[in-house]
Amino acid sequence: MLQNKKNLLLSLVCIFMAGLIFAQTSSDLTTRFLQRADDQYSNMQYEDAFKTINAALKLSESKDEVPGNVYLLSQQIYRALLEKMTKTKDYTLFNDVIMNLQTYPKISDDPQVQKYVRMIQQQQADQKDEARDAKTREMVENISASQQANQEQILKSINESNESMVNSISDKMNESNTTLIQGVTNTMNTTIDRMDKRSNKTIWIIAVGAGIIFIIVFLLVFLAMRASARASALHSEQLDSTLKLIAGMQQTNNQLLLGGVTDFNGMGLKSAGSSRWGVDALPAPEMTEDEKAELKQLVIDCEKLGGEIDAVTKRKNNSKNVSELVYKLAMQLGLNQNSSMIYFAASMVYDAGFLAVPEELLEAENLTDEQREQLRDHVNQYEQYIGFVPRKYWKIFEDAAKYHHENTDGSGYHGLAGEDIPQIARLIHVAESYNSLISRRNYKQIMDKETAIQELESKPNLYDVDVVKVLDAIV
Repeated sequence: MLQNKKNLLLSLVCIFMAGLIFAQTSSDLTTRFLQRADDQYSNMQYEDAFKTINAALKLSESKDEVPGNVYLLSQQIYRALLEKMTKTKDYTLFNDVIMNLQTYPKISDDPQVQKYVRMIQQQQADQKDEARDAKTREMVENISASQQANQEQILKSINESNESMVNSISDKMNESNTTLIQGVTNTMNTTIDRMDKRSNKTIWIIAVGAGIIFIIVFLLVFLAMRASARASALHSEQLDSTLKLIAGMQQTNNQLLLGGVTDFNGMGLKSAGSSRWGVDALPAPEMTEDEKAELKQLVIDCEKLGGEIDAVTKRKNNSKNVSELVYKLAMQLGLNQNSSMIYFAASMVYDAGFLAVPEELLEAENLTDEQREQLRDHVNQYEQYIGFVPRKYWKIFEDAAKYHHENTDGSGYHGLAGEDIPQIARLIHVAESYNSLISRRNYKQIMDKETAIQELESKPNLYDVDVVKVLDAIV
């Protein structure tokens, strides 16, 4: 019995000593990792230092708390590596950096780390925009080249057809004339031969007959030439008609490439809230040239103002992305081309009120209740910036700017609910929220498209469920 107790005591002592040895070994290993990472950092081997310090972080996970010196060195290494990425544009390790920032949030407490993360995310977003723009330009160039080739082929076919028909008519005329002349010549030769055998009394009869034959030949040649001239005129008319058709095709394609700016007007627009999205889907009357010019200028002015709003709010391409999405949603929900394009224009300037908000307030991270109220008031500060909008479109623009923060349960800025919220405001509310969820303005809130749709669907008290369903179908 005594021997068993001794053995037990000896085992406990061995376990305790082994724990001390392991703890000392782990501490020494962490120290060695830190020393190696510091040396690599000093030698500007930031990628190697990043991997080494991550090993030190993982080794420290077994302890209750990661030592402060590990976090301090981690911040320095992460900051240097991210700065290098912004210059070289080599983002190979960027996803690893983001994952580790989420695992060890204390590293991201460094403002410089946050700054470089946002810069890299903006660079990546810019690269995507550039790639998309390049692809769009390539598509337009391909379409133009294809149209030119088709036009050249049509013209070539028409010219070949005309040339073939003219040659055919000429050949037939020549053949007919040759046959007639040969026939007359043969007749005259036969007549002359007979004249030698007949008396002089019949010479005048033969002369008269020959004259009649020449007259007939002349009439036939004249009629043939007249028929040829008519055929040539007919083919010229056909050529002109074809060229006009080609010009019309070109004009239509140009309008499509410009986004249909000249194909819409303000007739039949609906501003009042309604779930009957397709009630105005009938075609609108054709616009006059003055109306087309007016509306085209409106779109240009909205695009310019939208760029100013994006610059102030630090949301690159927000007005473009939201307005394009609103246009697609409106078309899919059954609104006509005119209404959809006016919604497109209004969605570029819906946040015009932000131009009246002080810049320091827009950039502040922590707001007081008074500042939040001042920021919310941007929905009432739009009038001085959209004075260029024609009066017949004013209601649409006003609804877009004033009510885009209304929720379906009435909890929004002005307390409107359900169908009382104007259609344009419901569309912008969904489009803006979706664009924000998938944007890279904050690396802690990045969502893919599917997750973003699920987030909107989970909040029927905020967003129009019909609009969200259509959004899910088109993205």
